[in-house]
Amino acid sequence: MGIRWLSGVLILCQTFASFVVFPVESKASENVSITKSHQLVKATNGQYTISYDLQTGIGDIAFSGSTMVTHFHSDFKAVGRDQRYASTDNAKRKATWKKIEQDKYGSNGQLLTISNELDEGPTIIQNFYLYPDNSYLMTDIDVQSENPLAVEIMEPISASRLDIGEGSDKRIYTTPYSNNFDFGVAPVNNFGNSQNETDRVYGAAEPWGPFNGISHWVTSVFDQGNNRGIVAGAATTKNWKSSQKLIQAPAPNAPLDGFSLYNWGGSQSGKDIISDKFFLGYFNDYRTGLETFAQVYEKGEPRLKWEGNVPVGYNTWYSHYYDYLTADAMYPLVDYVAEHLKQTGYQYFNLDAGWEKADGDWTADPKKWPVRVPGEDPMKSFANYIHSKGLKAGIYFNPFSVQESYLDNLIPNTTYKFRDTVLKDASGSLIKTYIGTYALDPTHPGTQTYIRDTIQRYVDWGYDYVKIDFLDVGMQEGAHYDASQNGMQAYRTSLGIIRDTILAAGRPIFIDESIAPLLPGGFAHGRRSGCDTTIGIQNYSGFERQSFNTQASWFSNGTIYSYNDPDMIMPENFANGFWYKYSQADGKLLATTVAMGGGSWLAGDNVPFLTEERYGILRNSGLLDLVKKGKAAKPVKMSNFYHLEEHAPSVTFLDDGEGTRYVGLNNWNDAPAEISFSFNDLGLQEGKNYTVEDVFDGTRLGTFKDKLTKHFDGKDSTILKISSESGVTPTTLSKNLALGQTVTVSTYGDTYGSAVVDGNLHTSWSPNTLNNQWIEINFATDTPLNQVVIKELRKNTTFGIANYSLQYWDGSAYVNLTKGYTVGDLKTIDFPDITTSKLRLSILSANRLPAIGEIEAYHNNTTNTERLRINQDNSTAPFSQYSDIRSNVQRMQVFDIMKSDIPKMDIYLYESYVNQVPKDNLYIDIVQLNDQYIPVKTLFSASLPPYNIPGNLTPYSIYPRLSNLDTNTHYAFILRSPNSVNDGSTNNKYGFGYNDSDPYSKGFERLSTDGGLTWVTESGGKRDLMFNIYQ
Repeated sequence: MGIRWLSGVLILCQTFASFVVFPVESKASENVSITKSHQLVKATNGQYTISYDLQTGIGDIAFSGSTMVTHFHSDFKAVGRDQRYASTDNAKRKATWKKIEQDKYGSNGQLLTISNELDEGPTIIQNFYLYPDNSYLMTDIDVQSENPLAVEIMEPISASRLDIGEGSDKRIYTTPYSNNFDFGVAPVNNFGNSQNETDRVYGAAEPWGPFNGISHWVTSVFDQGNNRGIVAGAATTKNWKSSQKLIQAPAPNAPLDGFSLYNWGGSQSGKDIISDKFFLGYFNDYRTGLETFAQVYEKGEPRLKWEGNVPVGYNTWYSHYYDYLTADAMYPLVDYVAEHLKQTGYQYFNLDAGWEKADGDWTADPKKWPVRVPGEDPMKSFANYIHSKGLKAGIYFNPFSVQESYLDNLIPNTTYKFRDTVLKDASGSLIKTYIGTYALDPTHPGTQTYIRDTIQRYVDWGYDYVKIDFLDVGMQEGAHYDASQNGMQAYRTSLGIIRDTILAAGRPIFIDESIAPLLPGGFAHGRRSGCDTTIGIQNYSGFERQSFNTQASWFSNGTIYSYNDPDMIMPENFANGFWYKYSQADGKLLATTVAMGGGSWLAGDNVPFLTEERYGILRNSGLLDLVKKGKAAKPVKMSNFYHLEEHAPSVTFLDDGEGTRYVGLNNWNDAPAEISFSFNDLGLQEGKNYTVEDVFDGTRLGTFKDKLTKHFDGKDSTILKISSESGVTPTTLSKNLALGQTVTVSTYGDTYGSAVVDGNLHTSWSPNTLNNQWIEINFATDTPLNQVVIKELRKNTTFGIANYSLQYWDGSAYVNLTKGYTVGDLKTIDFPDITTSKLRLSILSANRLPAIGEIEAYHNNTTNTERLRINQDNSTAPFSQYSDIRSNVQRMQVFDIMKSDIPKMDIYLYESYVNQVPKDNLYIDIVQLNDQYIPVKTLFSASLPPYNIPGNLTPYSIYPRLSNLDTNTHYAFILRSPNSVNDGSTNNKYGFGYNDSDPYSKGFERLSTDGGLTWVTESGGKRDLMFNIYQ
């Protein structure tokens, strides 16, 4: 930005021999007192004292008698002038004050005004707002000139030193420009690194390098040991962007070598230019200070209140995006959410990006969203369908971008082409965005009509939730159509159009901001806390990055916004393909982040394909009860996350307002760890007994007082509920029946198989070859079992096991309980009660040599209804593979059912990737057949985008969860991919396993080459696709 921090005035600071000690408690007086003695003006409210020297134009700000802001002055930068005008320039100065009877910030206050009439330049007027009962002060400046003046930076406070007093571990806390970037914490003498940027443009490098000390919107300097610190930031953002500049301290725990509060971003012209208001306060707990900051900001800009429930639902982005967000995929998914998640509190089904024609045309892409109801817009039909299922409908908009191919298209209801409305740079060139589109100018009437009409269309279609994305583009600086507006003013204008159009709908519609700055508030109900959960930075995974950003912004929940948005809950993560799926522990860490994040719970996974233990997170009543409280957790202690790349804080907590605390505990390390916290840190009474319950599994840990320590495996997490409930008996945990039992293995490498039953994750068993390996646990006697837990160890972020089966010995042979693809670090397999003397885990194929840390076996007394086992299996026969699922080519497998339900199936699939992925989803339908084996009714349909199916044939699990079926009727599953190209090749297609020797006597395979209109039976009815059915 080319901002200079000093105005050319040399300020000599007095040296210090020891740190200032600030009192812990200080009470405000009943009144604000202002005095002037000679040329020294003093204003105090009993806590804060502003001392201003009218001779020099320099002041100090003290808290309880100890100076915290030393030798500050005010200044501004005029466009075209390198040197700033400053209050320290030669000037005539005077001080006046008047009483503030009552305003939104308080009563019986005083407005102190310092006027600096420069000898060679305009007049700089600085205002200070002090109230007797407020734990903070506010300031702004006003530049007045006889002739019009263009101003680009306004700096009410530019100080030579910032001191927070006594402390042994002083740190800075910084806020990013938008949630494309990150909150961070660092020691005062080592600011570390950052990718701290502002307006992003196409092709610009965003290097990771030394942090420049600029925080946006709000900052804090605090001591980690005693929590005391200063909080400073924007009290309003009506006209400017608002930032803070911190200058690194010369030594550990020393005062900062400089500090400023300033407005920037474009320019404003006129004879009277006013800055926004700034907030400054010293607090015994800086976290209280950040909460106070947010509350004060809301006084100046009331949040957009949401009177409805916390948004709980489903969003499509991480499961189906762009080309794969089709009507064919979405209608069945609505059915699934309504049937299986609505009963637990899910209300929303939200479309994300991909349904539209393009950025610039937010109408349905007819190739993906054809007309369903004659004469009705496809998107209105979809909203109506969602409503018919008892759910609310959500939709997506990127308001400030247009694709290059649309630049010469007319904007409907205007005479403008998009090219006319694109933001220009100083040379008149169109500004291209960092996402490759062009930035629309929010001040242009064509842009405003386009935004208003799009939102109105959503309203008319009946949508109940609107996600608006890439909002940082709307704050971009440039040569606006309305030259009187800078980036912030233009941004506010356009957000006001969106908000006001939605508020005029006459019904509740939730507005959620994504890729947006923390401020301004008042235009949306919710805001994303961090970047996309799948995008990491440096050594951080995307979900740990989401965690520290969510924890760092807790204070905006219920203040600046009704609810924070911690992005989506994905227990497995289907977004980037099977190589990048989360382990069970990863999913649990993310679940803790989202549940504690502040009142938004949107499932982002491809739900019909979620394994049982991961699906259980989405339906977990304890987590959902917590989410619906709409509270956000704050860290007990900040780590030096982001700037110094330390792990996210390990302990967070929230108060539900009813006397109960929820504590999130995260072990981000690969190694096991003990995590402790004090009840006093949670605001609980010392010496009192509290009941502690694990929210994830409902386990009652017992009664504790004062402190709790809990052991965690590597990369592990949980949430504890702490209440004053008495007389609660701790949960009796089931015994691990595998512990210490005899183990036999197919092969072994460096360690023996007994390592999996020694109760120690530091030891493990690995075979010495990849495929067709097994490990067997012998219980010696018949033993009742209904659960097995497998803990595979991760190496270099990946796991080894690909295809596996879990088997039990029935007295004469091994019987398959379950099959699947990938195990992970906490694979929990529940099945109906069996009695057996032996269990076997068979590793059918592996990506690398797997390492099994533990195998545990239990017989639980539980009401879990999803206890599944194979009851039909034709995959024990040898099979071949073929890949021709494309265009009009469909394959069907006929089957009968032995029970009246189909909770789960394994279908043997693969993706024959050579040089590109298939052009469409793989659709899996389960249909009911007539006596001629023709489909007459679709009972279930689900879709998998490319990347999610391995290149090797795999028993891929799907969870139809169908019930109350007729066991006397024929059924089938159908594989299809209608928009995948039929180029005559089997490359880059979806494939299947098959056998032509009639391995399944109750059914057979059929082929359609006309998109399912007609079907033929192949190989004389002896061909079968390979599959398993569970009961």
